[in-house]
Amino acid sequence: MQLEHQLRDSNARVLLTHPAGAAVAARVAERCGLPADRVYLFVDPRDRETYVAARAWTDFWSRPEEVAEWTWRPITSVAEAQDTTAILNYSSGTTGPPKGVEISHYNAVANSVQLVHKRGLVADTPAGRARKARLDASGERWLCALPMYHAYGQTYFCLNAPRIGAKVYIMAKYDLARFLLYLDTYRITFLSAVPVILNMLAKHPRPGDFNLRSIESVTSGSAPLNPATGAAVARMYLRPGVTVKQGLGMTECTCSLSGFAADDADDGRSVGWLNANCQVRVVPVEGEDFTASSSSGEGKDKDDIPAGVVVGELWIAGPNVMKGYYRQPGKTGETIVHDVQGTRWLRTGDIGYVDGRGRIYVVDRMKELIKVKGLQVSPAELELALLEHAGVADAAVVGAKIGDGEYPRAFVVRKSDAVTAQEIQDLIASKFARHKWLTGGVVFIDAIPRTGSGKIIRRALHEKRVPSSTKL
Repeated sequence: MQLEHQLRDSNARVLLTHPAGAAVAARVAERCGLPADRVYLFVDPRDRETYVAARAWTDFWSRPEEVAEWTWRPITSVAEAQDTTAILNYSSGTTGPPKGVEISHYNAVANSVQLVHKRGLVADTPAGRARKARLDASGERWLCALPMYHAYGQTYFCLNAPRIGAKVYIMAKYDLARFLLYLDTYRITFLSAVPVILNMLAKHPRPGDFNLRSIESVTSGSAPLNPATGAAVARMYLRPGVTVKQGLGMTECTCSLSGFAADDADDGRSVGWLNANCQVRVVPVEGEDFTASSSSGEGKDKDDIPAGVVVGELWIAGPNVMKGYYRQPGKTGETIVHDVQGTRWLRTGDIGYVDGRGRIYVVDRMKELIKVKGLQVSPAELELALLEHAGVADAAVVGAKIGDGEYPRAFVVRKSDAVTAQEIQDLIASKFARHKWLTGGVVFIDAIPRTGSGKIIRRALHEKRVPSSTKL
């Protein structure tokens, strides 16, 4: 169980839970040897009689000895801020066990400052000045539908929103109907979302039922977004001039490492410019030619990598790069490397490139690439194409071992049983070179396994049994 792993790995001394999770929390705490009186509920103290057997979170300060135990020591220097862990977030665990990521006070403050700075960059144009005037007059209103135990929701809603004084409306649980209703009712001005949510918006049958023209900016993160999906959301819901913009982030960079300001123009595929005070290196991977996998074969690929650019693993340096993995010096040493000048570089595991304007593009995760007869295939590229099909609600692609080779296999959630495997095969064959075809087959399932932040849990798909007749 993920909770048990994190509770043991973090050496947590306290567990706080919503009442809805109290039973699970109690069982896991007992298995991990955490005393029952160290499990606290997030409840209104006035409702304590309802939970007579549990402690409310306000009991932290109920006795002088507890006040002394939990008082934070003050940080008095930059060096101390850099060395003192503020947050222990866990990596997504999409390809293996989640690792504890140590985020220092310096990391957290730096990334928040970077994001707020970029958000405040407004073009000196009539449209830019008008947008700023609207926000100054009415104030920022944000809707939180993202989990705040994840770096994305945590940084935006626990750090950035208080920093700028934004009003935040928090959804207890994501639900599309309520999500749209709240965006309309509360006249939300800024939306941070993930591709799964945006895909639902783009395929909603009655977008005209909702007025979302109060939204001034939309950011997408956590996974690749199909440019067509972003364009559809903008066309269906947003005021003219407002577009959906992607950013790149990871838990190891606190949250964000690149993105766009609200008035920046983009092509829908880039994840933007680096955050302030960051550096990027594109490091070729020995023995791999990622440009060849993009342009070889029948020439059907739509988004070929531009000629002349260097494609490789993205390395990032900056004040938002984590301290390291908690109690895992070996993993930390594999992920953070030092150059001769002493700069700490984070190996992101993302394959990408930087264009002539300094914009970053991501091809895919290095560990998730599929190698077909020596050629690289990006699962994300195929997934974006699958989601263009009107009858596909969700999709994921993994490598399937068949004989001595590996081939792309699609797991698809259908909107109706009318969608056939042959349709899906034909869609991919019409868009891509032969080595990217779904030779591993098409499997229809009820739901794609995802983390709370929307990332595909690919190891769960690799472990899923499929009929031997799946290969087409």
